[in-house]
Amino acid sequence: MIQGKSQKKILLQGISLEGWLEKWARAIFYVLAAGFLIFSLLYFNARASIAGDDSTYITRALNFWQTGKFPTYQGPLYPMVLSLFVGLFGMNLIVLKISSLIFNFIAFVLFFKAYKGRVSYTSLFYALGILSVSNYFLFFSSQTFSEAFFMMLQAFFFVLVFKYVDKNQGADLKYSKHEIQDVGLIVLFAGLMFITRTIGFGAVLALVIFFLVYGQYKRAVVVLLGFVLLVMLFVGIKSVFWDLPSNKGMQTAQLLNKNPYDSSKGKEDVAGFVQRFKDNSNLYLSKHFMRIVGFKAISKNTINPAITIMLYVVFLLGFFWFPKRNKYLFFTAVYLAIMLGITFFSLQRLWDQCRLIIPLVPFVLLFLVSVVFQVSKEKNNKIIIWILPLFLCVSLGFSLKRGVETIDLETLSKNIRGDKLAGFTPDWVSYLQMVDYVERNLGEDSIYVACRKPNIARIYGKGRKFYGVYRIPEGDAVELVRHLKRNKITHIMMASLRKTPQQYTGETINTIKRYMSVVVNEYPEIFKLEKMYGDEEPCYLFKIDYSQLDNQLELNSTVEGK
Repeated sequence: MIQGKSQKKILLQGISLEGWLEKWARAIFYVLAAGFLIFSLLYFNARASIAGDDSTYITRALNFWQTGKFPTYQGPLYPMVLSLFVGLFGMNLIVLKISSLIFNFIAFVLFFKAYKGRVSYTSLFYALGILSVSNYFLFFSSQTFSEAFFMMLQAFFFVLVFKYVDKNQGADLKYSKHEIQDVGLIVLFAGLMFITRTIGFGAVLALVIFFLVYGQYKRAVVVLLGFVLLVMLFVGIKSVFWDLPSNKGMQTAQLLNKNPYDSSKGKEDVAGFVQRFKDNSNLYLSKHFMRIVGFKAISKNTINPAITIMLYVVFLLGFFWFPKRNKYLFFTAVYLAIMLGITFFSLQRLWDQCRLIIPLVPFVLLFLVSVVFQVSKEKNNKIIIWILPLFLCVSLGFSLKRGVETIDLETLSKNIRGDKLAGFTPDWVSYLQMVDYVERNLGEDSIYVACRKPNIARIYGKGRKFYGVYRIPEGDAVELVRHLKRNKITHIMMASLRKTPQQYTGETINTIKRYMSVVVNEYPEIFKLEKMYGDEEPCYLFKIDYSQLDNQLELNSTVEGK
């Protein structure tokens, strides 16, 4: 009798926590939203990322605003939207970054709106809590990557889908005016997700599968056809106004190749894709995800297959548990299965970047905790009912602690006051000093400088264009010099950018150096040193003297004539 009362007491304690969270849901959300904004500002990074992708989005936005050039390769919608901010505020890096904070905060609010009253408040507030304090997640509130914008569109999509499910329980499509409008909005946001990031097509695929599982075949067909028509309309408009190819052949080729940067190694086979799935699962679940929830330090770069397997077991339990219990969580499961499946099968292992799963992190957090919470509640598991809240609090505490340790208000203050070099490592200080020299002293339009990371150079060079050298073209020294001349390159920057960004090992990104060494073997006097910055990790600026090439070609022509 005493044991029965004890179990009942424990169960009531677990339920009372959920009841308390529900009672104070609005106030708790406001606190978390305030925390989201405060920590976004505390973690704010006013510098361009040395990865270069954020600068690439800005330069594509600038090109679209100035010349109408269509943004290619990556999803075009985000640079087009970002171009509005460029048009209004120019190349103000801090203002452009704040746009990402706005997008990310809207996504945060809509995520709460989508799941409020549809899942346990324990899982919802844990997910929102991690999003509010994790420096890994809030990093994207101050970066001009496409993630924050995509997450906003994704959150709108979920709000619309869940409202649609609420209004249309059971019966199939009725072709009413209101229902067609609802479907149209859902398809529109799925399309916007697709033209922001190609993987966005997984959203409509998840919805189609969701409808098929519940026997709503008409809805599945209408959604799929609507999406196809929308994409065809977009492709048609793009072809009419920009006359560009509609395929994404370069991206596809990189994904299908064994090595994305060396096509000579051939195409990936089935076994290779399976290995990718295994490798990426370990990288993104047992490493990056564990960092986000606070259980792994950034300094630890190891993987743990046991954690990966455990997370998959919990996910699969929820996938088969929720279809008859919670349609919203089942749709979340289908969405995650498709999006993570595409990600893990397609990504090259060497990319290994946290940002590639960041848009899915809120849903992974909520879903995994929901599975444990709902199963333990239905099975009256007193141990988990006690342990789960404690475990979640520990996770929040660790995530907060690791985030607070990264706060650098001194560097942020210097950046805001105009010190562009503060916070950069010496190799980048030399590089940016050279960019500033080029912008201030080589003002003629006829001067065109080649370098690595040209988009970062353009951001810090006040919009001045630089020519990017990403790999060495095939050919001998003559052909390499001709390549430079054809592209009207007058100068070349040789930096000492580190291969390991946060540690000086002596190893550098040496593409420019290798390019120049091939040329110098044939034309030893062709590069004239004009400027140098830095001692241990210097950056050099060389002027190219094409007269050596011209003299050589003239001599060859004379010999052939004789």
